[in-house]
Amino acid sequence: MKIPALICTLGLWSATVAAADLQAQVEQARLLLEHDAQAACTALQAVVEAPQRGPWTKPARLLLAECNLRLGDLDRADRLWADLEKRGGPTAYAARYHRAELLYFRGDFAAATAALAALATADPSHVLANDVLALLAVCEEYAASAGLADLSRAQLLERQGQSEAADAHWAALEEDASLVEWSLLLRAELRAQQDRLDEAMILYQRQIARFPQGEHIVAAHLGLAALYERQGAIEQALKTYETALLQHPHDARAPEARLHIERLRHLRESG
Repeated sequence: MKIPALICTLGLWSATVAAADLQAQVEQARLLLEHDAQAACTALQAVVEAPQRGPWTKPARLLLAECNLRLGDLDRADRLWADLEKRGGPTAYAARYHRAELLYFRGDFAAATAALAALATADPSHVLANDVLALLAVCEEYAASAGLADLSRAQLLERQGQSEAADAHWAALEEDASLVEWSLLLRAELRAQQDRLDEAMILYQRQIARFPQGEHIVAAHLGLAALYERQGAIEQALKTYETALLQHPHDARAPEARLHIERLRHLRESG
């Protein structure tokens, strides 16, 4: 191979390796984000400042904005998302959603509702479309509730890894008749995701005791049963699923309880 051709080949190979490294760095930062937002932010900043551009660049900017949100720099997060929205492409929808979510976190519920309503009709098949509809439903259903400010603040603090600071807002929600049941469920689900299983179990049990006929009672039973399973208490999990189905056979999630019952019965028989 002639020297110019060899140099060209080596250059292409080097660029390919560098691109692969940048893509890998984005994925590593995605995993790191849940445990160390500052380290993830540093890694992503290096990616977005790299001279090479490619399909990894916009996802890196999207993640970098999330890092800034978790680190408390909401203004910078908004600027990054606004830039991605302006640029268009595959990340624009996610950027629009996160900007609406940021309005919600900041307590501007009217603006958040308007942004989410516009986004809801933009692309119903998008992977975030259900998240858009869910947050829009929250804004509309609890628009008149003073507790919505506590809920949005608690959720932001939890997102930022500040559970202790969020506790005061969760406590305030237990005094809000319109939000107390759902807030108990949300907090239980968060604690389960954080592997704080004892706390999650107490919250599920509190919800079930306080709201035996509540709107979210089956979800609480299913969550509690899942915790029992994670702890290896199969019989207790089975009993909890059966209770949910027997007491609320017409609930929308009753078929889910039935599937769990069949699965655990089969597991018990085969074990």
